[in-house]
Amino acid sequence: MKEKPTTFFEAGMYHNQMEHAPVQLSVTGRIPDWLSGNFVRNGPGMMVLPEQPLKHWFDGMAALHGFSIRQGKVEYSCRFLECASYATARADGKLTYSEFATDPCKSIFKKVQSYVIPSPPNMTDNAKVNVAKIGERYMALGETPMMIEFDPKTLETYGMQELIPDGFAYKTTAHPHFEGDTAFNLVVKFGMFSFYRIHDVLQPKKAISSVFVKNPAYLHGFGMSKKYFIIAAGPLTAVPLELLFWKRPFIENHTWNPREGAKIYVIEKSTGKLKAKFETEAFFSFHHVNAWEEGEELVMDINAYDDANIIQKYYLKELERPDVELPFGTIRRYRMNLRTRKVNAEIRSSACIELPRIDYERYNTDAAYRHVYGVSLHPDHRQGFYNSLVRINPETGENLYWYENGCHPGEPYFIPSPDSKNDKDGIVLSIVLDTIRNCSFLLVLDAQNFQELARAEAPEPIIYGFHSGFFSA
Repeated sequence: MKEKPTTFFEAGMYHNQMEHAPVQLSVTGRIPDWLSGNFVRNGPGMMVLPEQPLKHWFDGMAALHGFSIRQGKVEYSCRFLECASYATARADGKLTYSEFATDPCKSIFKKVQSYVIPSPPNMTDNAKVNVAKIGERYMALGETPMMIEFDPKTLETYGMQELIPDGFAYKTTAHPHFEGDTAFNLVVKFGMFSFYRIHDVLQPKKAISSVFVKNPAYLHGFGMSKKYFIIAAGPLTAVPLELLFWKRPFIENHTWNPREGAKIYVIEKSTGKLKAKFETEAFFSFHHVNAWEEGEELVMDINAYDDANIIQKYYLKELERPDVELPFGTIRRYRMNLRTRKVNAEIRSSACIELPRIDYERYNTDAAYRHVYGVSLHPDHRQGFYNSLVRINPETGENLYWYENGCHPGEPYFIPSPDSKNDKDGIVLSIVLDTIRNCSFLLVLDAQNFQELARAEAPEPIIYGFHSGFFSA
């Protein structure tokens, strides 16, 4: 596909995806024969509603993109996630359910009424952030406590499961943690008595631990080591009563309060009790990277920022600017002494990184991990949206980049080779938007040297999405 060049915003953000039945893609280069399975990425697929403009990258209706890889060949398919939010948006051309930064249009009467009588919104079931295998089911995940089951081969939607029934005052993360056959997730409750609570996802009524807080923070993820859960709460917080009245979209009920600093809660997995609470300088984070114990210290690697301005930069009015300058997220290491209650923080690499991934199945909670993969802004090309992939060694600070002019790669997903000896012995998959050729392609990199092995071109530009999973055949 060769068409006229376009902008990142036009091709990668502000349009609506087409659905595609499985179509064979042309492959350039060679995909390793051992790679066999379904690579599925979640993210916004509908960003333009004729009756109501969306405001934020996180507001779009979810679409699943599937790449079926077998014997060096690739088939591509795309389907919207069938849910109430998508069905009504498609039918009405506007929102019926509240999204991250855009609420449904209200009549003057309803606006006035909401100031007098608390009017809980219809919380979205638009699970647009992540995908994961939980138990024997493949689930699409968002930040509300609703998961939607799908088929990783056909992308067909099966149905919804609620972690918290009727939970409009609850939020959850889109990043559960796994330990054997158990899946854990963090739920945030807003109300007169607000709390952070760890749940067993497969037994939703089983709360493992609760930490009560006055003003809950916005949390997109949490950490886990072998012995502990970690809730790293930056000072982007909401006053629960204001949020329950819902006069503004969800995220706009939160305020950045840097003088309050960040609070890190450490919960003992075996008992559910709060082991320690650390206070440190303010930071903001979407994504944890890894955590482990070293003697009496708990070590946490996290993808963090000095403040929460990155959320503002993801508004569409900002991303429309070709010269937008995104804040640099970096890998930060927090060492927390569980005996003395002292905490030390340091930046482990100067490289910009977001959407970080590790070799989770083999190295999560393991101090032996050495490599983090993510999207980045290349140090020689710092303006615009993420334009490169990076591999960071948090021990040495060494960085390795993949960059191609006009390209915007999405989240990298590491897959170890059959006889892999470490967490760079394998391949990396990423869906790349090419604004020069106005197309998207699946990129296959050798993780050892970040050199291209192959690419498979999709039939149209793919809206820049969030998180992915690889499900073996």
